[in-house]
Amino acid sequence: MIFVAVGSNLSSKSFGEPINNCFKAIEFLKQTVQIDKISNFYETEPVPKSCQPNYVNGVVSVKTSISPNNLLLELFKIEKFFKRKRKFKNEPRVIDLDLISYNGILINSNKLILPHPRMHLRKFVIRPICDINEDWEHPILKKKAKNILKTLENQNIFNIND
Repeated sequence: MIFVAVGSNLSSKSFGEPINNCFKAIEFLKQTVQIDKISNFYETEPVPKSCQPNYVNGVVSVKTSISPNNLLLELFKIEKFFKRKRKFKNEPRVIDLDLISYNGILINSNKLILPHPRMHLRKFVIRPICDINEDWEHPILKKKAKNILKTLENQNIFNIND
């Protein structure tokens, strides 16, 4: 499976609240890939903890024949459309699109690391993956998403779809 994480914690002039930014980014993503499934969306605290606004986070599974590096470039194009500028690590953002996993492929380059190196440490990534397929297996850890999720119980996230 190919997973793309979608997040936002700032409103945009064009689309409004962070959840609207996420759904609009998914609409743009549909121009490049086939959307297979969309997880629930969750409100989460920033990581690392800071005084910036909470995030809205979810994951989409997609199908595509384009390469992981080209898919990453497409994600950057969408972020650029939203006027995201990458100045500082972990800064607030109007949209954040991360390529999390690509059909179990392992990549470790200066431009792309797959699977995402911190995905298994973040409930706001693993919980949405479980919404899509709780039996998905991490290609390095060889653990199912539902079992990784059990190790993240101390992290607070809130389902905003309820």
